[in-house]
Amino acid sequence: MHTFKKQLLHVFTLLTIFLLASNTLFAHFGSKGPFGGSVSVAIAHDSTVYLGTFTGGVYESTNSTLTAWRARPVGLGSGQITALAHSGSYLFAGTADDGVYIFNGYIGSDRYWNKINNGLASLQIRSLVALDSITLLVGTAGGGLYKTTNKGATWTSVSSPSLNGKNITALVKAANRIVLTTLDGGVFFSTDNGSNWTSLNDAHTLNVGGTVSLSYNAATNELAVINNNGLFVLANASTTTTANYTAAQAGLPTGIALRSIANNGTNWYLATDQGVFTTTTSLVSWTATNAGLPGTDVTAVVNFRTDLIAGVRKEGIFKSSANNVGWVRRNTNFNNLATYAMEASGDKVIIAATENGVFVSRDLASAYVRANTGLTDSLNVTYLRFFGANLYASTRNAGIFVSADTGRTWQALNSGLINLNIKKIFASNTDLYLLDSSNGLFHYASSGWTSIQAGLPTNAEPTSMTFYGSKVLLGTLGQGVFTREAANGSWSAANTGLSNLRVTSVTTNGSKIFAGTDGAGVFVAEPDASNWNQAAPTSIAHTVTMGLDGTKIQDMGYYAGYVFASYQGGLLATSNNGSTWIAGGNQFNLPSYTNVWKIAFVTTRVFVSTEHNSLYSNALSELPVVSAVNDISQTLGAAIGISPNPNNGHFAIQMKDTNAKVEAVSIFDNTGKLVQYLAKPSDLQDIRVSATCPAGIYLVRIQTNEGMAVKKIIIE
Repeated sequence: MHTFKKQLLHVFTLLTIFLLASNTLFAHFGSKGPFGGSVSVAIAHDSTVYLGTFTGGVYESTNSTLTAWRARPVGLGSGQITALAHSGSYLFAGTADDGVYIFNGYIGSDRYWNKINNGLASLQIRSLVALDSITLLVGTAGGGLYKTTNKGATWTSVSSPSLNGKNITALVKAANRIVLTTLDGGVFFSTDNGSNWTSLNDAHTLNVGGTVSLSYNAATNELAVINNNGLFVLANASTTTTANYTAAQAGLPTGIALRSIANNGTNWYLATDQGVFTTTTSLVSWTATNAGLPGTDVTAVVNFRTDLIAGVRKEGIFKSSANNVGWVRRNTNFNNLATYAMEASGDKVIIAATENGVFVSRDLASAYVRANTGLTDSLNVTYLRFFGANLYASTRNAGIFVSADTGRTWQALNSGLINLNIKKIFASNTDLYLLDSSNGLFHYASSGWTSIQAGLPTNAEPTSMTFYGSKVLLGTLGQGVFTREAANGSWSAANTGLSNLRVTSVTTNGSKIFAGTDGAGVFVAEPDASNWNQAAPTSIAHTVTMGLDGTKIQDMGYYAGYVFASYQGGLLATSNNGSTWIAGGNQFNLPSYTNVWKIAFVTTRVFVSTEHNSLYSNALSELPVVSAVNDISQTLGAAIGISPNPNNGHFAIQMKDTNAKVEAVSIFDNTGKLVQYLAKPSDLQDIRVSATCPAGIYLVRIQTNEGMAVKKIIIE
């Protein structure tokens, strides 16, 4: 009995918890695929391989077999990585549009990037090289060369007539020399750590355009150069002052585009638009080595110990033995696909629309299968939405498609549409709507799509839609919000108190309606939308540290007692109608440079889709129990019963002397962990707790349109 009383006391102590959990208690958001993407640059340092991407930040693998990758996106203001360098003590990244970053920030055990641009006149970085642990050279586009001797705290321009104003495309160490190339001026070397530069050119390189890659082979003391005239090799590269380049293209197809070159001492390796080519350094005769690659659009290649790593555009990362080339996909956690849409349903179904088409997972994003049969514009899907048992997809060029088998097959559903460029799909329990690229709104009936523009200003730009009672709430970007009866009628503005009319997203939790704005956070109103009030500031410590703007809301959603709001690099949650906000899980791992366009839910997890890094997810159980003593209606609690109790995990919720409508049922174990969530249960007489829940004491939180009740149950 003593143990039982202690357990019961612990359970009811949970009821006094009111959003006190800190970020450090939350598990991190994790990558949930689909995996793949495009590599822009690759380097190996010691036991680690680092990859930069065109839009999706930096990845690393510390596993010698390169079986998995870890994203390092936090703190980066841009995901467009153009250069990487490791000084032995620090990792540096150059970006196409936001300067240089150093990976030295810490919050607890989590790491992030810090911007180090002081003194840089150009933030368009093209090349980096580390001279020692704190000294680096950085090449820019049109801004010439810069040097730091304090790991980027300050940069100083390197003045040289041949380099000033140039696009410095590559920097390498060549024994005691530093060698660089400009896009159209040729090759230069320095023997004094970059202070002075001397031409290292002949007719093959001097003032030749398209000079984009260098590779120094320490074993042979050779320098390889790629430019518009082809591929050339210079002997005695660390000592010669009289350049004499030799053409090194034997065996390469005509018209081939050379992307980058690397070596491991005995062999040269080329990344090209026709795949990977290799040759020995002693006798240059190139051979294609593409067995196992799904395509030949290779963007980068680097050697790592006895292996090679290649990046294939949109397909991701592949590894091969350097001595016996045969490529194997290595994409685990490399989530660099451009992602246009996402939807989730039930316990385990996740759908993602990416630059490679639509993918469906039926096992909680553990694995995906392509799902594009009949979807004729599968590479341009703009939105996904479940409506009843059917899945709908909108596209840029071919209108709306519907699937009755969760994406296995698709059929067009365009009757009544003239514009087949569709932005979004909205769905209530009973009705389906769409928004096209001309900002036209349409409703679907059995006869097809019909316009529902009546009452909207001609310049209205709809963004979002939610449903409450018999009404529809519409958000617009610049005209605020509008309401109408779902069955018929015209739109009416409802903007009293809404000080920011750039509404990006709307949602409801049944008792309140919410509008997310571009610049003023979230506003809350009663269901009649008669007056809006600004919610508490939408900011959390992590994203403030990263310099992100939590007032620019991108999507909203409601699930498991929380209203969620997303913005670039962040996810917020509130359980008290916006009076306070918490992080919707530990924000580390969510990229700081990419938009979070969609929030979706399965029974146990929240998912977010990012613009350039596929999907991320976090367990709903990581959020604290949201019920506070003041949130609980004693009157409602007296009117709700549970029978039988104790029970075997199968019970009925009995509504006595109340007209309240049950909107959600949440079940928590005695630690406060959410173990089950039921949205609008259809049968209150047949509530079944998950069979995986052991015997013990549980809390049942019953959310209604009139308030909340919490009941204790005992499962035997």
